Amino acid sequence: MARVPIALSLDAYRQSRGNLAVVVVVDSSQPEFPLLFETTFGALAHFGIPFRVADLATGSLTDATFAGCRAALVAQEHLGGRLGATGQSTLLRAAEQGMGLVSFDADLAAYGAAWLSAAGLAGAGRGGEVVTGGTQVLGVTDSSHPITWWQDGERQKALKVPTPTALARAVDATTLLEDGDGAPMLVARRFGRGKVVQWLVSPKVWRRQYFGHTFGLDDVWLRGITWAARKPFVMKAMPPFVRFRFDDCQGLWRDAKDLRFVDVLNEAGHVPNLSFCIRSLTADGAAKASALFAGGQAEFSPHTLAPSTSLFYGDERGEYSPARFRELFSEIDDTLTKLAIRPSRILSDHDHGWSPNAIPGLVARGITYKMNITMPGEPWEAPHRDWRPAPYGSMDYAFDYLPAPAERFFAVYNHYPPAFEAARAYLDADHFLYHRPGGYGPYKWDMLNGLTIGPLYVENQIAASARRLADHTRLGLDAMFFGGSITHSHFARHLGENEWRELLRRAAALLPRHRYEPAPYDFIADYALSKVRTTIARVDEREGRVTVDLEGEAIVPLRLWVFTTDAGDEHRFETTEAFTGRRTLEFSARRPS
Repeated sequence: MARVPIALSLDAYRQSRGNLAVVVVVDSSQPEFPLLFETTFGALAHFGIPFRVADLATGSLTDATFAGCRAALVAQEHLGGRLGATGQSTLLRAAEQGMGLVSFDADLAAYGAAWLSAAGLAGAGRGGEVVTGGTQVLGVTDSSHPITWWQDGERQKALKVPTPTALARAVDATTLLEDGDGAPMLVARRFGRGKVVQWLVSPKVWRRQYFGHTFGLDDVWLRGITWAARKPFVMKAMPPFVRFRFDDCQGLWRDAKDLRFVDVLNEAGHVPNLSFCIRSLTADGAAKASALFAGGQAEFSPHTLAPSTSLFYGDERGEYSPARFRELFSEIDDTLTKLAIRPSRILSDHDHGWSPNAIPGLVARGITYKMNITMPGEPWEAPHRDWRPAPYGSMDYAFDYLPAPAERFFAVYNHYPPAFEAARAYLDADHFLYHRPGGYGPYKWDMLNGLTIGPLYVENQIAASARRLADHTRLGLDAMFFGGSITHSHFARHLGENEWRELLRRAAALLPRHRYEPAPYDFIADYALSKVRTTIARVDEREGRVTVDLEGEAIVPLRLWVFTTDAGDEHRFETTEAFTGRRTLEFSARRPS
């Protein structure tokens, strides 16, 4: 199947019919319009929010534009003048009658007094006017509000570069985010029968150049919509899945005792993905691995041939030949047959290196998901192609098919963006080098790296490891990808079983507001693929019943998030079976008693 990269055409984003969609107000004739594909349309597609576009370039807004819709998003910067008094009044009238209004346009100078009043704002200038400012920090001021409820970690968000803002005073609104000087950057309030959410930081903040999606505020972006939207409200986002992945690069998993940590993870409901060295297991270790697989307690991915020896790329002489790969896949098959293990369908390539010559053997065995983002033929230390995967063009978090010659492979990837972004040095706009040792300082994607017994410490730093695991998990859940983390056997071997229990307990305690579900990585990959390959074509409410028409292909059952409470702080799931083509789901619009 052809991949679906981040696209710079609205035609690539399927719009939805029905009275439960949101309306996105744009002006395609203006120079800021192309910014929306990263800031807005990528996010709407990723969160599975049914939407349609009202383009000021093709016509003015009318009351009919918003009839029955759940919310209106003013997504584009500098739209105040293009809306004019008539367009602004149309939006405010619909909001007062019950529609949610979420404005990302921080250029408030072009909006009238009625708009500022509806948002609960007054100008900060001496004459009462809104003036421009800038900030390089956003801070959460109130995490008791439904919009910021998931912000149970670090409240200060450092932006990458100074970002434009509007300076105003919140006179009758709840301030949820502020800049470094305490000026409101996000406010929310009720307005008539509806609700208004107004951002005072430029929507450029959602570009990776400034801050970007997946860096710690996606939940606020999303929950501003789910709070404001008229209920019921439906979306097709990822459920809150969490998984662990472990790599045995050095062949340290040999005997059954080396895999005892898996039992502790199982106690907490986790089914880890174990990437193992195919020549290292003893008879005792093999029996343990077989039992774990048979019991559904672990997934297994061939990772290395021998300690620190590539299985899917090559050696110091270069890439393995097709003939050599036939030998290697035969050995993989023999090993897995003896273990009675069906391999994970997620390619776990040591040092992120794999060869185009490995593709036929991988595809033949159904191994067509990728846990990293590299293209074939790129060893770790070589230049890598930035292929800007969906949904945000980010090489850190991605659900997307790889480009040719790897177009059969789908990346299901959540490598902690603050770490991976810092580890890339760009050679040009499309190619970069990784920092050869990987992450550094606090910016590591391995939850144990640098925190176990070794050069820095004489004892394992369990509390710090738990904080890192919680940070990784929180970011993945808040961005609606998936949570969890990765580590390696040469770090994990230092932890005893009770230390693993303590680490998991502490990490869970650091996520008091996040409900999540441990899930196998293969299932998460199937779900992510099904989410990407389906769309809400129509969503309607009639006489207390919601009807959703889904189109595409889902290879696993999909869950729809259904919000029925006014605050949007609670949801339930409605589930549809796997399907190809079209599936209609119908359910009650009311909150179950």
